Order: sequence, then C-alpha cells, then structure tokens
Amino acid sequence: MLNLRDDILISVCFSDANAPKPTHACLAALVEILKARYRYWEILIVNEAGLEEEFEETLMALPNLRYLSVAQGLDDSQRRLVAASEAIGDIVVITSLQEVDTMDIPAMIEEANANDAVILGLRRATAAAEPLIIALGRASGFQASTRDMKTVAFPRTALNRLLSHPNPVLAIRFPPRDSSLSVLRKAQSKDTTRTTPPIQGRSARAFSRLDLLMRMVTEAGPSILGAVALLSVVISISAFLFAIYVVIVYFTKADIAEGWTTLSLAISGMLGFLGITLFAISITLRKVAETTRGGATDYLIAEHSSVDLFESVAHALNVDTDDRDHQELPAEPLEINAPSRSGRNGA
Repeated sequence: MLNLRDDILISVCFSDANAPKPTHACLAALVEILKARYRYWEILIVNEAGLEEEFEETLMALPNLRYLSVAQGLDDSQRRLVAASEAIGDIVVITSLQEVDTMDIPAMIEEANANDAVILGLRRATAAAEPLIIALGRASGFQASTRDMKTVAFPRTALNRLLSHPNPVLAIRFPPRDSSLSVLRKAQSKDTTRTTPPIQGRSARAFSRLDLLMRMVTEAGPSILGAVALLSVVISISAFLFAIYVVIVYFTKADIAEGWTTLSLAISGMLGFLGITLFAISITLRKVAETTRGGATDYLIAEHSSVDLFESVAHALNVDTDDRDHQELPAEPLEINAPSRSGRNGA
C-alpha cells in the first residue's frame, strides 16, 4: 500500500479549462500525480455557465473534481479569484493548462507547506516591458514582473490574507509588497514547449493582460495622485517666487515694458491659485481612493462535484455500511393527551 500523505488537503485550481478534450487529458495526468502522493485532494475548474454538459463526461470519469459555474463575462483573473475563494485545501495551487506540465506541482506544494510561503512560478524568458511592469507594480504596491507565471501555491493562512486584500484580483496574481508575506519563486522545471494547445484565443489573452494592466494603473491611483499633489506644491511655490521677482523688478528697474508687471502678477497669481486648487483636489481624491477600495466578488452561480474525500478513509478503516442503516424508520404517531377540564377544576 502506498504511503500517502494525509496531514494536508490539496486544492488545484484551473481558470482556463474551457475545452473538454484537452482539459480531460491534462486533468487525468494530474489526478494520477496527486493520487500517488496525497490522500486528500481536490481539483477545481472554474468556467462560465452553460458549459456543464460538455464536462459531464470528465466529471463522471475523474474523482474529486469540482466544477464551478460562474457568471458570463468574467476574465481569467476574476475566475482565479473565484477558484481561490471556493478552494478548501490547506495548500491551494492555482495554475493553467499551459503551465501545469512545465512546473513540478508536488514540489511547489511541499515547499509552500514547509516554509509557510507563497510559491510563485518563474518563467525563464524576460519581456521587454519588464522595467515598466516593475515600476508600475511598485507604484501600485505589488510585486509584479513579466516573468511571474500563473502557477502559484498558497498556504491557507497566506491565501486568507490575500483574499481580504482591498484588491484581491491583483493580490492573487501578483503578491503585495508586504514584508510580513513570505514569497518565494520557483523556476520552471521544464521548457515552455507545450503539449497542450492554448485554450484561450489571442484576443482573450490580450484582453486579460490589458485588464490586469488597467487594474494595476487604477491601484496605483493614490501614488499618482500623491505625485500630482507634490507637483502642484512645486507650481504654487514657483508662482509665489515669480511674484516676488516681479515686485523686485518693478522697484529696481525703470525701463519696464508697459503692462509687463500687471501681466506677470496675473500669471503668477493664476498659477498659484491653480496649484493650490490642484493640490486640494489631489489629496482629497487620494483619501477617497484609499477608503473606497475593494468590492463585491460574488460571481459563483452553481457547482457540480464528484468529490468524496472520506471514501478512502472508510475503506482504510474497514468501515462497512449497511443499506438498512440509511433507511428511515417509519414515523410512529405521537399521542398528546391534553389534561381534562373536569380534573383541573375538581368537578
């Protein structure tokens, strides 16, 4: 009998499995890997509502599989959030069909459990936009990089913290810049040559990346507003200094062009007023942005499952159930005898 690890529950989640045939082959291989190492595990698939019948064969053939139907129109990042929210494992792995074969999933699980750290897959290639993404990530408060893969292993404690983040969609994709959050990166164990064809089209992948970029820009809003507020202060100070310069010139020089003093003072006053106004607007909007982050993320519609985590326990403990134990006993009529009025009144 295999010595299976039974002290942790593993959840492996997919958010891009919307084609039944390649999904079935990939999940079947993953099932064999998990069955050989762990006693308790589950696989989650997050898909748009309406594809349940296409995956009915996969649900019947593979054990411990949960199929989550979500509202239509969600991008990959939002489906990843649904998977992270619904997973029940002590270690939760979120990956994709294109990356699962290039990463050593059991090694990531063991490392995440041993170090109580988020294990992030790291691709070998670096994109040309790497400096821009890193700078944008720092401004928005996330550890963003073009080398970060979609495959991530989360311990339960770290995942709960990320789910409570004001922007959990980004926090699940790129870990926040938090010194108390331990993040380790693990390089690909195989080349990026894929045996599974891309499930999502180019337009869908481009839209998902653009959505992530816009979320990062939005999340960097308070930092941008802070920079604008600082710039407005510089403009106000410059306008004040220019006004002093105009006054000094007016009293020290006689050959001043007609109207120059009046025009210069008007310009400095207008710039000073605009700088002060922009500063007040920027700090107010920054305060509003910091206090109104986050929002509802209840996208789940239905769930279909083939999970029976405790069947193996009953078999290992040699527990046998009798069908008669599950039969309902016939309900016996309940007689209630009300006290007689005559007895109560002493008639």
